[in-house]
Amino acid sequence: MKRTVFLDRDGTLNREVGYVRNPAALEVLPGSRAALQRLHDAGYRIVVVTNQAGIARGLYGQHDLAAIHARLQAEVGGLVDAFLHCPHHPEGGHGYGHGCACRKPGAGLLLQARELLGCEWPGSAIVGDSARDLLMARELPLQKVLVHSGKPVEGERELLRAANLAPDHEAADLTAAVDWLLRR
Repeated sequence: MKRTVFLDRDGTLNREVGYVRNPAALEVLPGSRAALQRLHDAGYRIVVVTNQAGIARGLYGQHDLAAIHARLQAEVGGLVDAFLHCPHHPEGGHGYGHGCACRKPGAGLLLQARELLGCEWPGSAIVGDSARDLLMARELPLQKVLVHSGKPVEGERELLRAANLAPDHEAADLTAAVDWLLRR
């Protein structure tokens, strides 16, 4: 078992632009590569967990997503240990039904990572720009860090308050989140 930092993708590692439909549309946020390098050097496994309802909506396919993730992996120096995604949309579509266990805020992707990769919960964390990113770890002993680099933060704070979940920390971006994680 290994300590892991689970990262949301859009708004945390790369610019939030709606649906990233092809590799050319991916814009990695400044400092992402250096932040991941610091996590890697500190012995953390790095796993990206992301909802990708654009697949169910027919906006792009699994092969497109693989190409996007290959570009992201290249941009961050190959430091991501795994990319796990949910292709489902709550209302279904394009052969991807609804009611799945993997769509955030469900914990399915985290549980899948634990089973596939041997991730341990103590000493691990989830970092994301949305309430659903943190809510996926609601029942798990992970540090929960809300970053301000994607979705409007006040709306996400409101959603977290309504769900009675407070982040363990808030940070301007991934770099600041990693600073906090490595200090604790």
